[in-house]
Amino acid sequence: MTEKRFIEESFPVKEISAISAKEKNIRHGHISTLHIWWARRPLAASRATAYAALIHAPKDIDEWNEERQFIIDFAKWENTNNQKISFTLMSF
Repeated sequence: MTEKRFIEESFPVKEISAISAKEKNIRHGHISTLHIWWARRPLAASRATAYAALIHAPKDIDEWNEERQFIIDFAKWENTNNQKISFTLMSF
């Protein structure tokens, strides 16, 4: 049997939903405003769920807190060019 993934054990739904709602209301300077599509899906939720589906479930509460906070930070559009997050993803 395969090891469980983070998204199966826990996912910061409330926080990612708030980020997605904020992202959906941005009207300039965001890639999603290039073409307004009637059924746009916020990129924050896509980034967060894809990453959470790839990483293993945490083994302890400290690891869980660290990964949870990383997913919340990773979902934010303003962190797209954040070198710390990019470096962490490259080491994944």
